[in-house]
Amino acid sequence: MRSFSNVISILTHPIFIIIYSFFIYFKMDTFFNQMLMVAAPKVYWLLLSFLLMMVVLFPFISLFIMSKNKIISSYSLPNRKERLPVLFFMVTYYLMTYYIFRHWNATLLNLLDPFVSFLFATIILLVLVFIITTIWKISLHSTSIAGLCGGIMAEIVAINEVNNSNTIMIINTLLLILIGLVGFARIYLKAHTFLQVIAGISLGFSVMFLVVYFQWKI
Repeated sequence: MRSFSNVISILTHPIFIIIYSFFIYFKMDTFFNQMLMVAAPKVYWLLLSFLLMMVVLFPFISLFIMSKNKIISSYSLPNRKERLPVLFFMVTYYLMTYYIFRHWNATLLNLLDPFVSFLFATIILLVLVFIITTIWKISLHSTSIAGLCGGIMAEIVAINEVNNSNTIMIINTLLLILIGLVGFARIYLKAHTFLQVIAGISLGFSVMFLVVYFQWKI
């Protein structure tokens, strides 16, 4: 059971969540995605490559540097205070990513609007998690996976016309199950308490759903 919990925790590491959201979002058969593929058929790989660099590669490099300089004691960040510099860097990387995506969105006739809103929601969530972490250790894994589920669910409702909505709903149902598995794994590994997990799920789902549903962005 420990091995299973470790695998679940690795696969649902918060760093990977935005990449999963990218795959699921572009799996949606919507007017936005159809027009985007017609207007710029190669843009998918450009967006994915940039996203991987900004929110996966750079954060991993930052973690490596912080570990070498003994700013953090472990990549799993068991200490609450050690999470603060990591979260600060994550907010910075996401702000840079959001700025570039917003610029590209303007040149692509705003066809990236729904995903840009998802990025904006992620920034708000990260800022809230940073503030909470200054005084309390909330579950980042639970916050992230619940945020992914809430964000995708809101995209389905907000976009309205998703031609393969049944497929996306099946994916979202699997994400709901995954929320439970992640919560169990974090508690089983004694990385978090039940309250920290529930707080993460509630915060992640509610913030992402609300921001994405109303398509808020600046």
